[in-house]
Amino acid sequence: MLLENYLTGFKRYALYEKEITPKVTRAILNSVSKLFEYAQVNNITDITTEIIREYLYTQKEQRLWSAKTFRNKRQQFKSFFDYCYSHDYIKNNPVTKIGKPKLAKTLPRFIEAQDLLSIIAHTELYPWRYELERTQNRAIIGTFLFTGMRLNELLNLQFTDVNISEQEITIKKGKGNKQRIVPIHPKLLPLLNNYIKERKKCKNQSIWFFQSLKQPTQIMPKTIHNICKKISKVSGVKFTPHNLRHSFARGCINAGLGLYQTKEMLGHASVSTTEIYLSISKDALKKSFSEAVLV
Repeated sequence: MLLENYLTGFKRYALYEKEITPKVTRAILNSVSKLFEYAQVNNITDITTEIIREYLYTQKEQRLWSAKTFRNKRQQFKSFFDYCYSHDYIKNNPVTKIGKPKLAKTLPRFIEAQDLLSIIAHTELYPWRYELERTQNRAIIGTFLFTGMRLNELLNLQFTDVNISEQEITIKKGKGNKQRIVPIHPKLLPLLNNYIKERKKCKNQSIWFFQSLKQPTQIMPKTIHNICKKISKVSGVKFTPHNLRHSFARGCINAGLGLYQTKEMLGHASVSTTEIYLSISKDALKKSFSEAVLV
């Protein structure tokens, strides 16, 4: 069986059975192809633990991989060989004996409250070309800031997902294809209302809540990043959509929302992922410390 057949089989398995995203599937296929090219073999049974380990070590040394990159590549190989094992192409997964390097624990980068106010103000005052562009960009920044939404989740929002009357947003394509409902914050509501009002004036309407200004298509990630870059430049506060997500999470903890509630808002699979925000929540820490009985 040729390598191309294994890759084709895995691609279908990943997309249809495991529902792995196309982007991740392509990354796995690319990594496996490079592994086979390195090993100079075309038979799946000729790939051993030693070959995979040597490839990972060599790439780490040559490309100066971080521990995270090493772990990601290892996981990609494991996913592919798990497929091969489940289909009886190999007798065992050669990746399982390769260890995972420990990752350094880093705190999420959040934005201080005064800088968030500056971002909001400069988004409003920026000389956007059209009124629709101004109201849309205000709504985009506000949605990140007041919902903690991921970039991909915002891109995939459809018009019917935003329920103004019920003041809630349904996120249908969260991480791992999980759905959740987040409430619309009172400060976000007027931003969304103004955007919807202005958007209804356009002739070209699409199913996407945030659409391209020139045509009724889904807004692109590059457009969102360009918006953030423009506001970063004029405000002096460098940020990305994910920084706004971290800031939202910190704000939830500071406001007294419990870990479980914050977890549900963020769409985390486990509360242990949410716990990291306790480390950057100074207000919550101060409150707990002041209430602690030390002596």
